Amino acid sequence: RMFAQIMKRTGGCNLQLSGGEPTMRQDLPEIVALAKKAGFTFIQLNTNGLRLAEGPQLAQTLAQAGLASVFLQFDGVTDQVYNLLRGRDLWAIKKQAVVHAAAAGLGIVLVPTIVRDVNTQQLWDIVRFALQHQPHVRGVHFQPISYFGRYPADFIPDHVTLPELMTGLEVQSKGLVKAQDFLPPGCEHALCSFSGKFMTTEDQSLVRLGQSSCDCTPKPAEEGALKSIGVTARQWAAPIIDGQPAKDQPQNDLDRFVARARTHTLTISAMAFQDVWSVNLERLQGCCIHVAQPDGRLIPFCAYNLTSTQGQTLYRNQRC
Repeated sequence: RMFAQIMKRTGGCNLQLSGGEPTMRQDLPEIVALAKKAGFTFIQLNTNGLRLAEGPQLAQTLAQAGLASVFLQFDGVTDQVYNLLRGRDLWAIKKQAVVHAAAAGLGIVLVPTIVRDVNTQQLWDIVRFALQHQPHVRGVHFQPISYFGRYPADFIPDHVTLPELMTGLEVQSKGLVKAQDFLPPGCEHALCSFSGKFMTTEDQSLVRLGQSSCDCTPKPAEEGALKSIGVTARQWAAPIIDGQPAKDQPQNDLDRFVARARTHTLTISAMAFQDVWSVNLERLQGCCIHVAQPDGRLIPFCAYNLTSTQGQTLYRNQRC
């Protein structure tokens, strides 16, 4: 019923299944199949990857049910980072989750939570891992830490800003990507995110795709959302050629160029979620990422997760 309400209100949108941890549900494949039947053409799973890493079967079952993409928690490339952020060694597990998702033909987006002095020095290491696992890894989506829950009165937040991320990527890549390569969003407010699209050539160099824009003024949410739906679905799903996942096969020069452009592209993006120290009503009003409620309401993502410093919420855990 909720899927039908979302489709009725939006006229069609991309769907991300999140949590908690959605792979804890034994009926997750059935939920994916119901979403596919309801008309969602791009379905993505937001997961820590632990169950995907246990074996290949879950990823295969989800792909058969209609899942297109895995939005994988991926904070770094060393166990030190995972111990600091998640409390245990996870590096080998994350790599195995990528292997199983790729084998099932799913697109993969690596999603690092960025915390200053914990993994800010691994920005390009994460991108390098993504490049090494093309064409299955389709993007890296950085998420600087936001602060939710209860905090002492004298707490001072330490946000990692979007400009810091862009500069960090330029410095750590030794100029392979530059801050000017990244564009403001086409959907949400310009202060919410950035993205850049790159192609890896056969000699492993990077070519930026698309043109830079100096127009950062907010656009109507409906206009940007319609464009973003298609772009996201095409880029974050597994690449398809002639109805089948891309495979290595003999080609002439032109065929190789076209195939490369379709399969070996990577988005590098980031989104700065708002908390009580950074909330901006103009940004909330233009939001195009929502949390669906049982009664059919669509709540802007940052408003749904927002808490006061005492842990009070506006929407989460509230009765409809």
